[in-house]
Amino acid sequence: MSYLIGEFRNMLLSIPGIIFIFSFKGFFQSFVAGKLGDPTPRNAGRLTMNPAAHIDLIGFIFIILFGIGWAKPVPVRTRFFKKIKRDVAIFYISGPISCIIGGFILFFLSALSESLLPISMVSDIISLMLYLGCTISLSLGMFYLLPLPGLDGYYFITNFVPYKYNNVLYNIEKYSMFIFIGFILLLRSTPLGYYLIHTPVSLMINFFALILSPIF
Repeated sequence: MSYLIGEFRNMLLSIPGIIFIFSFKGFFQSFVAGKLGDPTPRNAGRLTMNPAAHIDLIGFIFIILFGIGWAKPVPVRTRFFKKIKRDVAIFYISGPISCIIGGFILFFLSALSESLLPISMVSDIISLMLYLGCTISLSLGMFYLLPLPGLDGYYFITNFVPYKYNNVLYNIEKYSMFIFIGFILLLRSTPLGYYLIHTPVSLMINFFALILSPIF
């Protein structure tokens, strides 16, 4: 029973971090697209930290229940890019990078709260809330790097695939939802999730702790 209570508590405390990282990722990619010459995200109202502009309800429910989810994709028109291949790659890799940056911000704030706030139940809750947000942000960063249809990693890689294979990619993308759900089940039920998500996240958290150790 205590385990279930703890899990429910963590689920509730993770919500602010999820809202932050979905908003930050959408804002960050919109900013990058603008710098690359595409005004589409700005015109669509995505150059903002307002969660309503970025959160996809189903993706939000998925991440709360299963630990993996998604936000609304940032609309982009590659014809505005100056160098298509390079700029498309930069745009899509900026998604996972934004999650890593967001994770570092939340880790820093968690460490800062532990350092500055007096020891109390409230300070413990704030620190845990920020730390949970950090781990979720980093986990999403690793997840978005995976070459699954619909994710940044997929579009980053297929950007370099020769045009003659477009039909192959089209046939793969027709089954994108089945591939996506199937892979989520694999991540949740096999050691694959440990090696692809949890191990890199642990390494990054240890790295964050190392570089911030002179401060805290």
